[in-house]
Amino acid sequence: MRQTRCGGWTRRLSAVVVCAGVLTVLVDGSLSAQTPAARISVEPAEVQLGEQFRVTVEVTGASEVGDPELLFPLFSFAERPPDRVLPYATEIKAPTSEDAGGSVAFSYSLVANVAGSFEVGPFELRADGRELQTETVTLLVSLPDPGAVNVRARLDRTEVQVGDEFELIVDVTPADLRLAWPELPDFSDFATRRFLGGWRDGSMFLGLVAHVPGTHEIGPLVFKVGDDTFETEPVALVITGDAPAIEAHAALNTEQTWVGSDFLLRVEVSGAAEFDADPVLPDMSTFAEPMRGGVSGRSSSFSGRHTISRDYHIRAVAAGEFEIGPVQVMAAGQTLLTEPLRLIVNEAPPALPAEWAGNLRSTATPDLRRVYVGQPVIVTYQLLARDNRPSFEGWWVEEGDSLVLPVQEGFQVLRIGEQGRWDRVSVDGRLYRVASEHLAGFFPRETGRKTIDPAAFRFQIHQRERAHFVEVPRAQREGTWSPATLTTDAIPIEVVPLPAAGRPDSFRGYVGRLDLVARVDRTDMEVADTLTLRVEVSRDVYSLAMPEPEIAFPAGFEVIEPGMDDPAGRGGRQSAGLMSPSETRVYSYRLVARREGSFRIPAIEMSWFDPESESYGTARTQPFDVTVVGTSGNGGG
Repeated sequence: MRQTRCGGWTRRLSAVVVCAGVLTVLVDGSLSAQTPAARISVEPAEVQLGEQFRVTVEVTGASEVGDPELLFPLFSFAERPPDRVLPYATEIKAPTSEDAGGSVAFSYSLVANVAGSFEVGPFELRADGRELQTETVTLLVSLPDPGAVNVRARLDRTEVQVGDEFELIVDVTPADLRLAWPELPDFSDFATRRFLGGWRDGSMFLGLVAHVPGTHEIGPLVFKVGDDTFETEPVALVITGDAPAIEAHAALNTEQTWVGSDFLLRVEVSGAAEFDADPVLPDMSTFAEPMRGGVSGRSSSFSGRHTISRDYHIRAVAAGEFEIGPVQVMAAGQTLLTEPLRLIVNEAPPALPAEWAGNLRSTATPDLRRVYVGQPVIVTYQLLARDNRPSFEGWWVEEGDSLVLPVQEGFQVLRIGEQGRWDRVSVDGRLYRVASEHLAGFFPRETGRKTIDPAAFRFQIHQRERAHFVEVPRAQREGTWSPATLTTDAIPIEVVPLPAAGRPDSFRGYVGRLDLVARVDRTDMEVADTLTLRVEVSRDVYSLAMPEPEIAFPAGFEVIEPGMDDPAGRGGRQSAGLMSPSETRVYSYRLVARREGSFRIPAIEMSWFDPESESYGTARTQPFDVTVVGTSGNGGG
């Protein structure tokens, strides 16, 4: 979630805004005096295949709202309308009185392309610093002609051996019709799913793995679309061979950690392709809590033997020595318990062990040490390791945000991003590998001799077990992780004031060069017509916020607050997760003519201070002369 805005721009709004980026809405005054609340609606609640519907997430009682965690690909039963370019629109309604609350509504227009009944939501967002969640609503996508639909189940192979993979296939007629997945029959007594399945050549398919010998019946599969029900005939499967032998193991990625740090619990089964049910973890509430969204899984097959695992990211919240386990695992029709585990949680991260002192180090390198007020100091933070040392073979820096930036008085701090690098660098005559590299911008707010305080890398060193990977399951050969922390040196900075000489009247404090372009789609129009003014603002340096255009619109027009586009995508962020210094914002103003006459949209002016040339600069657009024709009865006055 970001701020309302489109891609990093923030302003206070009271009209319709259409954006292509991620938003945060700041509303003038509180929407109401009530506690922030979120609701979801789908209109209409029932559509036919190919018809359009709208999902709306509405927030009331808040003054700052982040957009819902809702992305287009999550709608597996719908697609974007072909005539719509932007994924959603945002409408802000201010309070009509002190007692009447306003609202912020995020609307998504979609076209249904799968028949069935679907749950929409819940969706999550932030309002005034609170986590909100909507309820779940149901959308029914019905069929235009239910009488023409037929479903038939079949197997790609009717006889398999224990451990073999096979596919359950459902042919749907007509071939271009898609139905929602049925509630699958219970086949856990003899098989497990290899993958969820999907659509291929007009048929639905599900991958399975056979486990228990015998003759087994699969089905029927029942499809429900509103009041219409479609059912397949059962199919028979013969499984030959002996029941598989499976093993379950659990492992931690560290023997000790610290309060506030994350650790990983891995649960693994060898000899099965899928869990019959989610593993049942022991109660760890006295010292740990699960991380939100911190569960992942993987599967593999080697020499015909399957291995599946589930990883749980957990945060330590209390110090002490604790026992974890056993974990209950259900796979291939069997229930197993893993061995218990032990974990030490320290109050704080330990200092770097003495034997590692020469092999690990952290650096903080600023691009400048003398800057103007508002000019960023870009600091490159690196965690370095000597990978040519036998004791560091297979070392690993814990995934996630391993750099803790200082809470810096006198500066605004911008986390620019993390670079994935494996470069080798020389420091004091020693060769190191870059284990982790982060960039951050420090924007000084006042003059004087300042200091950027030390940052801290919190990480873990991995020492992998050398057991052969075929002989020992992954959960047992993960090795040990030893936690450590390294702090960087402080960075002295001199901050000088911006010069008063030559400062333009339009200067608003922006440091760095700007470029400005404006266009209109027409200059001749009639009363009630709409003119669109597009203003492009570009920068080429890192910035906390770009100034927005200040335009003195002529009387005679109703001006709708601008939609905002970010051509670079999400505030100039690139796919590697690193924010780009360059960025372009496009503001689209809609001007509705309310009376006839000749009008001038004045030139737009924006100024900046260029620290390289140590001078001020100004960008200006050309003015636009607009002629509106019509009669006084069409809106004159």
